[in-house]
Amino acid sequence: MLVAVALGLVGAWASRRAAEDLAIREASRLTEVLARGVVMPNLSNSLKDVDPAAIRRLDAVIVGKLTDQSLFRVKLWTPDGRIVYSDDHRLIGARFPLGEEEQASLHSDRPEADISDLSAPENQFERGQGRLLEVYLPIWTPDRSTLLLETYSKYSAVTANAGEIWRQFVPITLGALLLLQLVQLPLAWSTTRRLDATLAERERLLRHAVEATDAERLRIARDLHDGVVQDLAAASYSLVGAGKRAASAGHGDEAEALELGADALRRGIRSLRTLLVELYPPSLHRTGLHEALRDLLDPLAGRGIQVDLQVPSGVAVSGEAAELVFRVAQEAVRNIAEHAAATSVDMRLEAGDGMINLTVADNGVGFDVRRLRQKPVEGHVGLLLLHDLVRTAGGELEIDSTPGQGTRLRLGAPAT
Repeated sequence: MLVAVALGLVGAWASRRAAEDLAIREASRLTEVLARGVVMPNLSNSLKDVDPAAIRRLDAVIVGKLTDQSLFRVKLWTPDGRIVYSDDHRLIGARFPLGEEEQASLHSDRPEADISDLSAPENQFERGQGRLLEVYLPIWTPDRSTLLLETYSKYSAVTANAGEIWRQFVPITLGALLLLQLVQLPLAWSTTRRLDATLAERERLLRHAVEATDAERLRIARDLHDGVVQDLAAASYSLVGAGKRAASAGHGDEAEALELGADALRRGIRSLRTLLVELYPPSLHRTGLHEALRDLLDPLAGRGIQVDLQVPSGVAVSGEAAELVFRVAQEAVRNIAEHAAATSVDMRLEAGDGMINLTVADNGVGFDVRRLRQKPVEGHVGLLLLHDLVRTAGGELEIDSTPGQGTRLRLGAPAT
């Protein structure tokens, strides 16, 4: 509809301009008809000498007959710029330099039209009449002497004709646009319905994909926990028992090797359990985001890093927003553990005005954010991927870091 309105306005303006141009051409043709049919037949050779009889002869056919309400002034010029006739006799005999357009018109057989320059000296008696359209063309006396006929028409009369023409064409233009809109509305409605159905189907498939992903992550986590982790735990216990028996039997080397194997299995079990939490954090779905964030920070605390988690009472986040916050916090904690060499980590969760805000700050070695964006460093690609994830969820992710001055990550996302 906005496009149709814009087209209608442009079309109306273009129609108005076309109508004005047509009206000016009509005024030019009318002046040509008057020149050939009225003025030239009443020209006398003696008019060049300002003969009163020749002037009276022209007055008889021009004054009060041609110079009506629309045609305001008539002038006849000689090629050297002398006015030999005007319906205002005060101009007869006056001499003014002809402009370039008037001089060019003397050598043409076509009428030329332009808006009058009322500040020019030769137009001193036309001032106060508003805008005037002047039309000039060459005519000839019986002895073939060339004169320049110049007529002045009130521009308001010309535009009145243009307005009449414009009013005839505008309804056609607007009617065609309206008809086009009426034809397009059913098509637009049908397209919109199909688009809505496509978007609804896309959302359904996306939800199905997310649910399937969660279900698959849960299945993998359950299989790992009930299968490989239990088997490794049993193997670890067996090695510990075998090591004790070897030590009792005095086989120190074998007991030490068995103990090393048991330690390796225990490290593998811890790594797998950490992976299980990342695949499907049970605390996030069972006890909420607060406890899930605390579980993320516990391994840092176990490594001697001072951690501080601040979640004001009353802050409750669930659903997709909770999963997004957990993913961002998880990536931040992973990078701190692997790269930051920090001694303290502060994590703050806040909610208000329909937004959830997470801040994770550490006092580690930091990094150059601009260099990371230009050329991702191995191990930090997750931060760049988080930007896309957060942007897709309608949030913003900011990372402030300077080498040697730690890192601060801020997440702002819709709470629902």
